[in-house]
Amino acid sequence: MNFENLLKFSQKPEIFEEGTSNFWTDEYISKKMLEAHLNPDWDAASRKPGTIEKTVDWIHKNFLNKESKVLDLGCGPGLYAERLAKLGHKVTGIDFSKNSIEYAKDSCAKQGLDIDYIYQNYLELDYQEQFDLIILIYCDFGALSDEKRDVLLKKIYKALKPGGTFIFDVFTEAFKEDKQVTNEWYTSHSGFWSPEKHIVLSEVVHYPDEKVFLNQDIVLLESNKFEVYRSYDHYYSEEDLVHLLLENSFKNNQFFYDLIENSDFASNHVVFVTTEK
Repeated sequence: MNFENLLKFSQKPEIFEEGTSNFWTDEYISKKMLEAHLNPDWDAASRKPGTIEKTVDWIHKNFLNKESKVLDLGCGPGLYAERLAKLGHKVTGIDFSKNSIEYAKDSCAKQGLDIDYIYQNYLELDYQEQFDLIILIYCDFGALSDEKRDVLLKKIYKALKPGGTFIFDVFTEAFKEDKQVTNEWYTSHSGFWSPEKHIVLSEVVHYPDEKVFLNQDIVLLESNKFEVYRSYDHYYSEEDLVHLLLENSFKNNQFFYDLIENSDFASNHVVFVTTEK
């Protein structure tokens, strides 16, 4: 283990600086993430089934017509895509987790559903006015750096039909009340991060000027290696969002605060945003 590198990664990084690995492409961790997605009693990866049903029903009744074309970004194992397809919509799902996409395709085939699942980083999507609705759910929008977020907004705008709708959710400024800056460590014989014995140095860092929290886990492995996993949570005010969407040519913004019930997720202070091309 390179101790100097370990010390370097343990310092507060530049905002949105990446770690040494990520959840979605790590073969072991992505399987654990899939298990979490599919656990109906745990909302650490996807919201619980009742909340998903409520969200899909709200989307279907308020923003879709018969047989609308829907793009589900970060679709995971298809928890929203399947429900929308069963309501008669033509759904495309994109996700960067190979395990989740393989599961989604298998589940789709078993149920005889017509869903187009694509294993891809959604920052690379390239559609031209094909979709009536695009969704990005579970606060993924706030996990992106400002640069990646702006790239995605441009691609979403291009992919929507004229008058099409983009729906996403983000943490509100009240997120600060729930998120605590921490620094702790623990040991595990086998767990979420690795099948081998390991020590985890876990830290939450706040960048208040940018309205961003960093979740960092440095995993020290028995094999004398270490990996650094980082994820970010950007919280927004309505004013922030209106300005951002206007800059990217979106219009008719609406904000909905009552869709998420109490949960074990990072915070219940979430707003759903709808905006149009």
